[in-house]
Amino acid sequence: MLANIKGFLTKLLLGEVNARPNNKLNPAIGNQWKNVKRIWNNTTYKDFGIERFIRLILGLSMFVFPGLYVRHISGRFGLQWRKIVLEFYVVVKILLPIIFFYYHLTNNIAIAFLSSYLAIETIFYLGSLIFLSSEFAAPMSYRRSLLMLFINYIELCLSYAVIYSYLNQNVAGFFGDKTLTSMQVIYFSFVTSSTLGYGDFTVHTSCGYALVISQIIVFLIFIALFLNFFASKIQDPTYYNSTVTYPKQKKLKQAQPKTAKSLNKDS
Repeated sequence: MLANIKGFLTKLLLGEVNARPNNKLNPAIGNQWKNVKRIWNNTTYKDFGIERFIRLILGLSMFVFPGLYVRHISGRFGLQWRKIVLEFYVVVKILLPIIFFYYHLTNNIAIAFLSSYLAIETIFYLGSLIFLSSEFAAPMSYRRSLLMLFINYIELCLSYAVIYSYLNQNVAGFFGDKTLTSMQVIYFSFVTSSTLGYGDFTVHTSCGYALVISQIIVFLIFIALFLNFFASKIQDPTYYNSTVTYPKQKKLKQAQPKTAKSLNKDS
């Protein structure tokens, strides 16, 4: 019974055995340091100026965030397990703000700092997908990349909501004379990220203006740009671009009109 349950869960998460990549992986920390060296030496891409500066910052920034160390540890079990563990890590990052709101922890400065730290990690990661694409291997699935991008979008909205909630409770007049509820703060964050700006809630402090501007810039650049970037990479057949194939049928010879030569032959 337990073996059947284990087999079911393994197949549910990892698919068929013959479809699982079992690539031997080099340590992620060592690989990342090699990436930084390649950027420094212009090995794979001839950058210069501001672009080069940004590429170096993005390459070095990964050593500051936990995602690299999660990849390093999980990579010991193979490529697909590393992908699964990274997906779990992303899900944890999206669940943390929900937990903070549920248990009313958003008035704690440590919680606001943690949310900011994880949000910056996601933003830097998204930036590396563009500026460091020459250093990365092609993804296993561009559809999976789009799905992870959507999860990152939700995560960033919730992380900004935690920061708004902290300022809402600790900065006088942050939302004017109003003190918003948790749901209202989350709503404000999602509306801001979409740049709709309904105007029912607005910030009234300098730090609030700066935070809203940063969120709009982040989502204008990363969401619009990355959706177009990844969508253009999806070349596998889908409902709209697949070629319909029908079962093979025996081709029937159609009666051809007899030519003058054949008529003479028949006669």
